[in-house]
Amino acid sequence: MDPITTSIILNVCGGILANYSTEVIKRFFSKAIELDPSLEPKIQQIRSYADVDEVFRQAVGVIDANAGTGVIDVDAALLTALRGIRFDHAQGTVMIDGSTITAPVIQFGGNVGSTGQTTITNTESKTSGTSIKVHGNAHIQISENARIRQE
Repeated sequence: MDPITTSIILNVCGGILANYSTEVIKRFFSKAIELDPSLEPKIQQIRSYADVDEVFRQAVGVIDANAGTGVIDVDAALLTALRGIRFDHAQGTVMIDGSTITAPVIQFGGNVGSTGQTTITNTESKTSGTSIKVHGNAHIQISENARIRQE
């Protein structure tokens, strides 16, 4: 399973994946269920990380970028997602420059076992409750298992 998926779900759900009745789980998947009601029984059956990964892949409105051992270069782009945007450098490199990124949840960086690097320059990243503006000579450098999460 993709380590970034595991991290996001564990962070958002606080280790309570097996208990769908909790408000956190319901709120996290509510928009996806509204747009695709067939996801609800699958969410209620979550018992493992593999189950979470499968539901997350089926959820609508997600941009999931994983560099693996390669390079992702986002330049002068406008990225908007209904549910969330994730950039995982894994063992590779993510470079984001001159872009605007907007979603309810945004995550940059790596995860357990990551050796890669993310560099963000001249970019604005916005959620409904947060904003990161990196302009001029400023930059954000994220390496290995470090990450930035906006909600």
